[in-house]
Amino acid sequence: MQVRIFISDPWDLGETLGWQPLDGELVRTKDDDYGGRGLIRLNMPIEQDNSSYRFVVASPRHEGETIAVLLAGRSVFCGFVGVSDEKASVDTTLDTSGWRCGLAFIGSVEPASGERRK
Repeated sequence: MQVRIFISDPWDLGETLGWQPLDGELVRTKDDDYGGRGLIRLNMPIEQDNSSYRFVVASPRHEGETIAVLLAGRSVFCGFVGVSDEKASVDTTLDTSGWRCGLAFIGSVEPASGERRK
């Protein structure tokens, strides 16, 4: 599923990218007790601190929201964590509990095509 990400924060990242949406593909999802998680492969990698991030893991920021609403054509406000190509290919990709540094931002993600429902 093609998606589009709109960055809200951090301001520096938004400014660097000209506040343009990030296009990508929802590659995989996982349900959990916290609204689930989704792995998104970006069409264009984000370069930050001498690293290149082609994948991000999205997790809903608000209680009661789920990543599954994307499949219903709705937007969801998420936290995003950049993961390496190597990490994106392993079973534990969607577990970001050990994340301590690197790319992180918040914003909304929505289906890139079709009608968006609220």
